[in-house]
Amino acid sequence: MGRRRNWTIPYVLFLVIFVVIPMILIVWFAFSNNEGEFSFANFRKFWMQPEALNTFIFSIGIAMITTFLCLVLGYPAAYLLSRMESKRAKLLVILFILPMWINFLIRTLATVALFDFLHLPLGEGALIFGMVYNFLPFMIYPIYNVLQKTDQSLIEASQDLGANPRQVFLKTTLPLSVPGISSGIIMVFMPVISTFAIAELLTINNIKLFGTTLQENIYNGMWNYGAALSLVMLLLIGLTSLFNSSGSSQTVEEGGLI
Repeated sequence: MGRRRNWTIPYVLFLVIFVVIPMILIVWFAFSNNEGEFSFANFRKFWMQPEALNTFIFSIGIAMITTFLCLVLGYPAAYLLSRMESKRAKLLVILFILPMWINFLIRTLATVALFDFLHLPLGEGALIFGMVYNFLPFMIYPIYNVLQKTDQSLIEASQDLGANPRQVFLKTTLPLSVPGISSGIIMVFMPVISTFAIAELLTINNIKLFGTTLQENIYNGMWNYGAALSLVMLLLIGLTSLFNSSGSSQTVEEGGLI
């Protein structure tokens, strides 16, 4: 047993250095002022500053729109892929994931070039398009992975009991795919909230997201206020993960699968 525990040492060190210590530093800077004294001034500044608060709310709205569009586009694609034969499905999955092998800045610059070629204006529409384009595979793959591993005997049992295709999908397939939907929502919503490069490139810096505000404060040396903004974003991400986890469990139970 002692030898087996030794295998965990590198992982523990990794977590301590790259997760625990950075989190402690974020909390320390967030609850202290420039003199290193304990203070809530950074959070009061956030709530009392209209620009930062409005940017935060706007970023949540963009993230929700992007996540919704990715789900609407991604679920049918994942469902169709799961119904295909294995070799063809794997090929199409690779085609979906292939753009992810290219740096997202290059993909975003290519999107800018596409809008210029089509003489389309850069702005909020271009921003949402770029977000969906960059994060759609993160919605498709988790849902496809869950649907592919679905126990087909459950679907066959519902068909044998007289359920029509619509009922089979709503009562069996959809509840079983909820864990994939939950994972996809988290994988899309979280990075959209924190991103800044896509917004800067696709709106020519005319639209600012919360990640941009965070980046600007850190870049300008405002570590305490930047840490407070980071902590606000982390709390939002944590609440989103908790909501998705509890929501997916409830949906599966309501589907009669537990």
